[in-house]
Amino acid sequence: MPGLALLVVLGAAGFWMLNASSSGIPGFYIWKLTSGEANGGKRVLVNGIELYYETYGDPDAPPVLVLHGGLGFIESMHYQISALAGSRFVVAPDARGHGRTTDADVPITYERMAADTVTLMDRLGIARADIVGWSDGGIIGLIIAMEHPLRVRRLVTIGANYSIDGLSALPPEDAAALGEVLAPARSFYLDVAPDPAHWDVFSGKVLRMWRTSPNYSALDLARIEAPVLVMAGENDSIKRLHTEEMAQAIPDATLDIVPGASHFLPLEMPERANASILTFLGR
Repeated sequence: MPGLALLVVLGAAGFWMLNASSSGIPGFYIWKLTSGEANGGKRVLVNGIELYYETYGDPDAPPVLVLHGGLGFIESMHYQISALAGSRFVVAPDARGHGRTTDADVPITYERMAADTVTLMDRLGIARADIVGWSDGGIIGLIIAMEHPLRVRRLVTIGANYSIDGLSALPPEDAAALGEVLAPARSFYLDVAPDPAHWDVFSGKVLRMWRTSPNYSALDLARIEAPVLVMAGENDSIKRLHTEEMAQAIPDATLDIVPGASHFLPLEMPERANASILTFLGR
């Protein structure tokens, strides 16, 4: 597989090698235990799936949804969750088929995951919220902002594309061909998924989604009414021009290209990413 395609697969996935030195995830578990945030997750039936989500912070504080990337999980957004929990009510779901959330006998699409997220807001009685989404989570945020403008106060989208033209290269069709590349995501999935044997089906669905979507235009983005922070790494796997065009198309958008960062900005440079997020959303 060409090196560029490999980079795009890693970038679109939005996951990280699961070890203490690179991900910081063990520290996240310690933070939950020592900060009183270890309240356990909850499950709710939405749109034919059992959606798993966790909440952090004061339920009376302004709500913010934190959405992970494709093949990822709640933990891959842990730096943003812990930074926001001090002043916000954070709601972090595992997306359809991802992590601890079940799948259904239908394709996984960005539109279905956006609908799941809006339904979760309904179930929690959240009329309007901020959204922080990375990669696929950022795409979901864009769709919610386009289709449900009254539900989004402010949106932060990190390393997201609004059409497949934004990818530097398309990922391969066959998940098995990736083997070692997807091993970190597969390992976590096998530990927490309701049906670990579903990995091949699940990963295949996500790869097909990446190859065929999203398919939105600048005119679609122009419908977004919420202020949007468009973030990306200087060396992101999403084309720089595509990210700039996204910011230009959204009526009230701020562009933040982070020098030296890749698609893994939220995990590579969490302090830099969080500073922009907190400033934009307002402490």
